[in-house]
Amino acid sequence: MRSALLVLALGGANAISAPRTKTALQLRGGGLDDLDVVQVGAAALGAAGLNQWISPKASFEIYGVTKADASALALRRGVGAWQLGLAYLLTAENPLAASLFTAAASLLAIVPNCEAFDTPKEPILAWIALLVALGTKSSDISPWVGAGLYLGNGVMSYFFTEETLKMYGCTGKKGLSKLGVATQKLTGAMMLFTGAYLAAIAAGKEPLEAFGITAALICAHVAIFVFHGAPDDYNKLPLAWLALFGGLAFKALN
Repeated sequence: MRSALLVLALGGANAISAPRTKTALQLRGGGLDDLDVVQVGAAALGAAGLNQWISPKASFEIYGVTKADASALALRRGVGAWQLGLAYLLTAENPLAASLFTAAASLLAIVPNCEAFDTPKEPILAWIALLVALGTKSSDISPWVGAGLYLGNGVMSYFFTEETLKMYGCTGKKGLSKLGVATQKLTGAMMLFTGAYLAAIAAGKEPLEAFGITAALICAHVAIFVFHGAPDDYNKLPLAWLALFGGLAFKALN
């Protein structure tokens, strides 16, 4: 199972490098303006997401967290799975059509977390089945369905984090740690970022502008996390994400 999921994660990361044909993604000019800002953002998200999924402990240590509990480590893999999904959808030719299958793949990647929390797998498997069924009908259903599911579940995980974890039985033998709750909140943020991007596309925005909106939301989240919500162990390295995506948001929206 681990080998299969690793292939899934690597395949998602590899897909990030696939070229987009939409000319709206290209910024013309000199210097950094020649870069495809969407590809830069997707590559950064994909690399970090892959690191979180493959080596959650190392991904914590980068930010100064050296004593992560078992529940936080398991939930960190969840962040990586959803972050890889976001990175892929940013570069997908038709993100609205791919969104439901991408969500199913993210859930498949975190099924092993059920064993870490000794909680039933059936709820996640039911979600996967529903998403796949909806994905096969993507051409017949509203383009807002995928965006709505990402946004709805993102709101639950971000604003009602502990309640969401308890609803799925993910409390661990020793209860929920502050780090574990903060980590699950980050999963909710990834869902919200993805939902916002999909909603912008569904509303008729060009991919570049939709990315700019998403990048701005990432900046807002990072600022809130660093100055108001980060566990004490965290260093200020997340501010690098603020600098990167602040610049990308500016270029994408201007």
